[in-house]
Amino acid sequence: MFVRFLHPEIPPPTVAHRRPEPPWLMLAALLFLLPPGLARAAETNQAPVIFHVGLAQICFRDVNRIDARAAYKTFLESRGRLLGKTYVADPEVFDDTPTFEAAIQHQPMHMAVMDAWQFLTMDIHQQMKPYFAIRENGKVGRNYVVLTRRDSGLDTLRSLRGRELLVLEVASYNVGKTWLDTRLLTEGLETQEMFFGGQKVVAKPTSAILPVFFGKAAACMVDGPSFAVMTELNPQVGERLQTVAVSDTFADVVVCLSENYWSCAKDKIDTIQSMTDLGQDPLGQQICTMFKIDGMVPFQDSQLDTLRKLRASYESLRTGAARANPRLQPALPPGTINPPPLGQSPQIQPD
Repeated sequence: MFVRFLHPEIPPPTVAHRRPEPPWLMLAALLFLLPPGLARAAETNQAPVIFHVGLAQICFRDVNRIDARAAYKTFLESRGRLLGKTYVADPEVFDDTPTFEAAIQHQPMHMAVMDAWQFLTMDIHQQMKPYFAIRENGKVGRNYVVLTRRDSGLDTLRSLRGRELLVLEVASYNVGKTWLDTRLLTEGLETQEMFFGGQKVVAKPTSAILPVFFGKAAACMVDGPSFAVMTELNPQVGERLQTVAVSDTFADVVVCLSENYWSCAKDKIDTIQSMTDLGQDPLGQQICTMFKIDGMVPFQDSQLDTLRKLRASYESLRTGAARANPRLQPALPPGTINPPPLGQSPQIQPD
């Protein structure tokens, strides 16, 4: 429906589809599936056991923090009423990777939810192990695309030199930014800040794609699922726009569990089983639908292979480019490319 009201040239959508926004808030809903073992204290009139959860701030890039915390309470109470028990969660949001990493290393934490890029940059393998990834639209992870109009004559990345690039917010963080810089450097070009005439970060797929569709902007970078949904809703979008660069699929979210911080082994086993069964019972299916994901899948280390390859390529290319061109900054050390803290760059333009 959102395209129909923007321009009469676009026909009304014919396919109902879920908005492909990153499923971070869904991960908060996992808290409602706390295993029965964590409520034993309540059954014996003891103080409830607190379930410590760490969440990267990027979890709330699409949702107000207050609303998200209210969602935690609702889910916990609903599950508690269903089982006749009382659960208490202690979610803590971390605004940057170093602070999150230090908390995992030095504070009690049962579960940590983060993007896969963060996991690769953290030294937490003694404390946490990834157990689950998220499946969305049939895939684990997402890819990124750069789009232009087919009739614009802008058929390659090189042809976009000096042009403004619209960037969807989800594509402006770690992976999307690093991938585009890597593609530019691979072609012997500068990094984004020097190559493009400017970049404007927007919050909604329509605000990135439609200006290119109508010829008001030269190019945009979005995640593949967003482009696929817009094309499915309105085939003219796919007919008029073309991809000039497409990334591999990169892992998006990992859910880690503590290796040691459990009152007993059964509590951890129950937690793993609860998350495994998320999409197999009616309540879990409702949650998957609410938060626009297919469900959880067991984590496999190979899911991180494309990210590892991207990091290695970027660091190598950036170092070489800096040596060849003094205007370029030195290569960034591993782990320094993180989502910007709330309230700081990238600046998102109002839609």
